[in-house]
Amino acid sequence: MTKRKNIRIYRDKEGRNYLKESYFIGGKMKFRRIYLVDGIPADEFYEKNANEIDKVIDGNFHLIDNNSDLDNGSNELTSSRKEVDDLPF
Repeated sequence: MTKRKNIRIYRDKEGRNYLKESYFIGGKMKFRRIYLVDGIPADEFYEKNANEIDKVIDGNFHLIDNNSDLDNGSNELTSSRKEVDDLPF
């Protein structure tokens, strides 16, 4: 049998919802606030819903999906290489 944690959502003075995450530093228990947007943590919400321009503006380059860019760019590179190879000189 697994033990389930009761997840409690707190509300701060400004009315924003957050979860409390506990951790230990030097034998003392500390708490971290994880703010929620539409019931999911704000970081996950940002990763799912922000477009690439928003991520660049905010400096989160590591969140940008490079796979779609590489596919489009590789087709352009191969077509330009073919054009260069077809030149007479």
